[in-house]
Amino acid sequence: MQYQSAREFFDAARAAARESRAIRLQLAAMEQRTMAIGSGGFESRVHSTPDPDRMAARVAALADRRVALEQRQAECDALVDAACRVLYGTDDGRGLYALVGWPADAIWHHYLALHTWDETARLVAYSKQHVRRMVAAAFDLADANGQMWTELGRGFAQQE
Repeated sequence: MQYQSAREFFDAARAAARESRAIRLQLAAMEQRTMAIGSGGFESRVHSTPDPDRMAARVAALADRRVALEQRQAECDALVDAACRVLYGTDDGRGLYALVGWPADAIWHHYLALHTWDETARLVAYSKQHVRRMVAAAFDLADANGQMWTELGRGFAQQE
C-alpha cells in the first residue's frame, strides 16, 4: 500500500500496532475460553449427553476465528516491522535515526509503542512541543528523502 506522506505511513503503523495489541488480548481471552469448552464437573448429571456435533461446531468456529485473528495480527505486525525498518534500517546506524537521531526514537515511542505525546516527551527528555516539532521535521525529511534512502540512512548528499 502506498502512503502519501511519512505521517500517513506512521499513522497507519500506529493503528496497526494498536490493532495487534488488541488481537493479542483477544487471543489470550480465547485461550481462556477454550479451556472451558467441554469441561466437566464432578457433580452427577441427570440430563442427556451433550450433542457432540454442536461441540465440534463450536470448537471449529473458535479455531477458524483464531486463525483469522492470527493472520490479521501478522499483517499488522508486518506494517509495524516496515515502520521499524524506516526508523532504524536493517543494520545498526541506518534508517531515519542515522539522519535525525533521537526524533526517530520519539516516533517509535509515540507511533509504535503507543505512548501518548506526554509520555513520549518524558521518555526522550524534551518538552512535548519540541518533540512534536522535531517529529514533524523528521517526517518532512523522510518525505523529501524517500523511503528507500531513508531506510538506508542516507541523506541528499549521499545519494548516488
